[in-house]
Amino acid sequence: MRCIRIPPRAPIANAFCECFIGKLKRECLDHFLCFSLDHLRHIVSTWIRHYNEFRPHQGFGMNNEVLDETFEPRTAGPVRCKQELGGIIKSYYREAA
Repeated sequence: MRCIRIPPRAPIANAFCECFIGKLKRECLDHFLCFSLDHLRHIVSTWIRHYNEFRPHQGFGMNNEVLDETFEPRTAGPVRCKQELGGIIKSYYREAA
């Protein structure tokens, strides 16, 4: 592995990072007024945890650790909603029957 430096002020050269930062801004930070660095840190860490652990990801068959090929969805039990950050993040899950 070697480090490749990207040119300054060239967002096309680092498209993955630019896409992630844009999603963070549009989906999360545009809805809040942050009053301190700790407040901003809490909001961003909560959103990143949701983004990495609960959000559905694409990439089936690409050696993706998030997707389980043997996954079978539950069909019994009530559907529940878990809200975080005042309802900005919503996760739906099915309780065990």
